[in-house]
Parts: sequence; C-alpha cells; structure tokens
Amino acid sequence: MASDYGLNFGFRRSDESVRSSEGRLRTPATGAVLLQGTLVTIDPANPGFLKVAAANAPVVPGVTGLLVQEEFDRSIYESDRVDSFVLGLTKKNRLSVITTGAGTKFWLANTAAQNRADGRSIAAVTMFSATGIALGDSIGWDGAKYVKADGTTVKPVATVTFLDTTAGRLEAVLVA
Repeated sequence: MASDYGLNFGFRRSDESVRSSEGRLRTPATGAVLLQGTLVTIDPANPGFLKVAAANAPVVPGVTGLLVQEEFDRSIYESDRVDSFVLGLTKKNRLSVITTGAGTKFWLANTAAQNRADGRSIAAVTMFSATGIALGDSIGWDGAKYVKADGTTVKPVATVTFLDTTAGRLEAVLVA
C-alpha cells in the first residue's frame, strides 16, 4: 500500500479503528483523471464504478466519501517518471475505495502551476477554496473542490482543524 498520496492530499491521522475504506470500486474509465481526496460516490449508472460526487453531497459511509487509490501498479506503456505529482493522480478504471469515518483527519493542499526540470508542465491544482473559511468551520463539496459549508447550499463534510491560506494548506476531520 502506498503511504504517499501526492502533493494535494493525505492523511494526518489514519486510525483504522476510526477510518473506514469500503468499496473496491473502479475509478471512471473515461473522462478526466481524478485526484486522490476527491469526494466521490457510487455511480448508479455504471455498476462497480465511482464518480465525482455532486455539489452539496453529504458523506455517507460506504456510498460517498474521499477517493483513495492505494494500489500503484505501473504499466510498461506509461511514463518512467514517478514523482509526488503523479502519486496524486488516480488511474482510470482501477480499483479504489471510498474512505469515511468520523474523526479521520486529512489534509489538502493547493499547488501552483510549475515546470519540471524534465520539461513537463504541471497544471495548478485547487483542492479547496479558502474564501470565508476559518479554523473550526465546516467544509463541504461544491462538485469540484472543498468550500466553506453553510449547511444549506453546501452540506458539511469535515471540520477545519488547521488553515494556512498563505501556503494553501488545510487540515480537517471528517464528520461521518
């Protein structure tokens, strides 16, 4: 199992008595590559597959939660470069799990676009919007990133325990 989920997501505390990783479902076979830590749900239109959760989706253990893909196998047809950016990308049509568990502490980081020494251009990644968020606030999912939850238009997914807007880092604990 990989202990590194890339530059934009990871667990601060991953207590197996709290954390629940269920599913063994596949990431979408087509479309955009999903990032580790994206809020996902079971796709009823494609049995056995996950999809990005809709805006305002609540965490439902075993149904909707954080995307974690821990199996990191490589194909001979892929790039020979594996770095912290690549580890944050899930592979299409590969087994993954929905992670939930009240009290599971995770972190998110926004990263700026960058050019690597090998010539690759890495796009900016926004895992959360810090607008209006303060320590102790709830965050939820807007369909593309985590944002401040108001309980009506955005349901709470986690509670913020650390926030550094300058560095673009946030830590939170899942509410379910």
